[in-house]
Amino acid sequence: MVFVLIALWTIAAILLIINPKNEPTRWAAFTAFTGGGGGLSRAVTETILPYLEQYQISTPSLEAFLLKMHMFGSFMNHNGLPYCFLMFAVSYSGLFRRKKKMILAGVLPIPIIGMLFLTSFTPPIQHNFQALFFWCVPYLIVGLILLTYSFMKEKNPKRKRSRLFSNIVAFPPILFQIVANYTLKAFFDVQEVWRFMPFVITILLVTFLLLGIKYGVLGVRIKFEKDRLDGTMRAISYGTSILNHTIKNEVGKIRIVADQIRNLAASSHQEKIASDAAVVLDSTKHMLDMVTRIQNRTQDIMLKEGIHEVTDILSRALSMTKVFLEKRSVQVHTDVDNKAIYLLCDPVHLQETFHNIIVNAAEAMEPGGMLFISVCETRKHLTIVFKDNGKGISQDELTYLFDPFYSTKHRKQNFGLGLTYCYNVIQQHDGSIDIQSELNVGTSVVIQIPHKRIRSHSLPLTEVRDIGSNQGYVG
Repeated sequence: MVFVLIALWTIAAILLIINPKNEPTRWAAFTAFTGGGGGLSRAVTETILPYLEQYQISTPSLEAFLLKMHMFGSFMNHNGLPYCFLMFAVSYSGLFRRKKKMILAGVLPIPIIGMLFLTSFTPPIQHNFQALFFWCVPYLIVGLILLTYSFMKEKNPKRKRSRLFSNIVAFPPILFQIVANYTLKAFFDVQEVWRFMPFVITILLVTFLLLGIKYGVLGVRIKFEKDRLDGTMRAISYGTSILNHTIKNEVGKIRIVADQIRNLAASSHQEKIASDAAVVLDSTKHMLDMVTRIQNRTQDIMLKEGIHEVTDILSRALSMTKVFLEKRSVQVHTDVDNKAIYLLCDPVHLQETFHNIIVNAAEAMEPGGMLFISVCETRKHLTIVFKDNGKGISQDELTYLFDPFYSTKHRKQNFGLGLTYCYNVIQQHDGSIDIQSELNVGTSVVIQIPHKRIRSHSLPLTEVRDIGSNQGYVG
């Protein structure tokens, strides 16, 4: 049972270290931690105490302490796991508002308090399994139902897959817990089925690691990718700062010399040399512009925040691209909520983000393509979706789209920094940006900004700029 203890507490540690700010992830970690209590209890009575007795190194105080650990671990496993798992399912399902979750977090532990009086804490601990069955099993079953429902109602393909994998990880150990730790012990006095637990935990650990690394379970892989991208951005920003400084110094020298050559050639009427010197000056100017552009795209985003209307920012982004969209005969259709949505944000960076996404969508479509833009407010997020009917992106390329200098356009004038910049801006707004695509069908860019950034405003809706909701804006 030492393996069960190590495996479950390892999973708990991974979840807490990688994604500690995510509420469902924290409850999943607490579930694994309380589940590991059973391993701790058995490890004490079946491994640690016999070892100490064998080598005669046990003392009364040490033995008393270990027996307390045995009772604590067993009580935590039988009573704490159902509560933590149900709270995980409640938070993960997205069906409950924050206030209701806080109420449930305070009410659901009440049976645990009752079990303190129904449990014999004279070593070894003796549980009232029939009492445990009548509240623990409902907790676990309701949790499984919530996980199943949240999977079935999920419409986003990527999140639906993540929920499926989370269910695959959760169901086997919880079902085993229902059967082995509660049902068989409560009504059939079968005590030894739990010895199969190491096999169940082995499957759980392997499944968790494989799915977590390859696809993502409870945000684990998402955090890995985010850390990798954040580290890459820091390295790129540092490297380009050094490169920018060096190039500016050296190109500055070249410009001074080239300007002197041009002036001398012009005074001596050597037009060919003067013309060549002018070419050098133009080239150095272009080089400095390119370096500045790269530097601006990779440096840390510093927000200048204020309260701004989202559709107004989107309208300005559409205006910036109007000529380009008209040239490609792209039609833009918008669908926004019938109320003004004010956001605590940096309007300049957000507008540039929208602009980049719109241009990318237009470039991915044939002339006459359609771009659909929707803006809606949910209980948790402000969601902005840009959906085109272009050529789409392969699944292999989707993995690298936010990486600096990666581009699917393969053009000399493209630096592959547009989506990296967009990622950086949305991240600074505490949000997320996700790209879903299918070849020859189209691409959707989904931006989600947390509800905490939405603000109320006194302006009536009539004073907000109309961006042509459902009118078919032709860009």
